Amino acid sequence: AVKEPQSRPQTFRILVGIPTLGERLETLGRTLSSLQDQGDVLVDVILVCKTQTAELSAIADRFNARLISHPGKISAAINAVFGQADGVHRYAAWLGDDDMLRPQALTHASKLLELNPAAVIAYGACDYIDINGNLLFSRCPPPMAPTLLQIVPGLIKQEACLIRLSALREVGGLNEELKYTMDLDLLLRLRRLGPFVKANRVLAAFCWHPGSITIAN
Repeated sequence: AVKEPQSRPQTFRILVGIPTLGERLETLGRTLSSLQDQGDVLVDVILVCKTQTAELSAIADRFNARLISHPGKISAAINAVFGQADGVHRYAAWLGDDDMLRPQALTHASKLLELNPAAVIAYGACDYIDINGNLLFSRCPPPMAPTLLQIVPGLIKQEACLIRLSALREVGGLNEELKYTMDLDLLLRLRRLGPFVKANRVLAAFCWHPGSITIAN
């Protein structure tokens, strides 16, 4: 049985990457703001872009995030963020620059992983929002979601996942040859290492709009 999270002193940090082209500064600000509403969890945020601009530097400074450059495609850029992790980082995640975390999401997910050390991922439900942040609908993964991933790929949303960093390193991070299915590929490879634990709450919000890479393709 999955243990339920309880309060305990935190001795680790969480690394969150946000790949961006710097073209959606308004939604990027909303994404970064959601990461400041995570309770007592210690979070380090890294923005990764192809070209640094004054606008991106300003928004990174505003939200106390780091800004790094990477010339590669999105999977390679996210791997570059994960490569910035050091000994204090135990868990990792990434978000699109128009997606959001729900309040206390990282606190709850990390406590689940702390109390279930064999687990490689904590995952939860995901809201779908429009470009203005209005709720469209919510999806809660069914009980057998990890087992059914190969049949129904969208059952677990990457935005609503927190990954154990040691497991992420063991599988070699994201497949840099993939652009649209790298999250599903990663989940399937992580599934071979250990169990997933489910948080009984909404952890994230995915922005559903025509400009989204996922929706457009």
